[in-house]
Amino acid sequence: MRRMLRLDWSVSLPRLAAGLVFGIVAMAAMTYLPMHLVHRGKGATVRTVYRGSNAWWHARDAVFGVRWSNLMLVDPPLSTPVWEGEMHGWEEPPPPPYPVAQFVRIGTLAVGWPLPTVAMRWTVTSTNQSFPVPAELDDADTSLPYAVESAMAGTRGGKPQERRLLWAGILFNVVFYGAVLVGPLALARRLTRRAASAAAR
Repeated sequence: MRRMLRLDWSVSLPRLAAGLVFGIVAMAAMTYLPMHLVHRGKGATVRTVYRGSNAWWHARDAVFGVRWSNLMLVDPPLSTPVWEGEMHGWEEPPPPPYPVAQFVRIGTLAVGWPLPTVAMRWTVTSTNQSFPVPAELDDADTSLPYAVESAMAGTRGGKPQERRLLWAGILFNVVFYGAVLVGPLALARRLTRRAASAAAR
């Protein structure tokens, strides 16, 4: 029994290695390929979210492999802290205090499929900067492609000030794509073994 287990494990190692390599390559490709496919968003939905003493206008749009989140701080602060409105970890605003400015706007672009693997963020504190637009007005289908354009070429809002790797998404996507390769190979091998056993009988 031990010999059989060792044999099966040693035989499966090349498949696991191939699956890992394929998963990493596919994950990287599906992080950046969706940005090249973007033409328009679907149209952002705008709502209000609350984080402690601060309220934020929040606009959100998404197409295949690309997600856009736009936050604008609402003044004045709340007298009673409130936590309301669901957001993904990559789009959560930083904790206070916030700068004394005309506006505090935070635009975040997350890319990758099926889960986002990289998040890019722009933070602006002046009305002289037109990107991202105020979140309460961001209900069109243009902010998402503008964000992609800025991330890739530095136009409109310039290059993002912050880039983060989203490790949970990276790990999930590598395993997902690796399974896409290894799963069918393992099934084909199992079916071949069963056919050979049946023929031997």
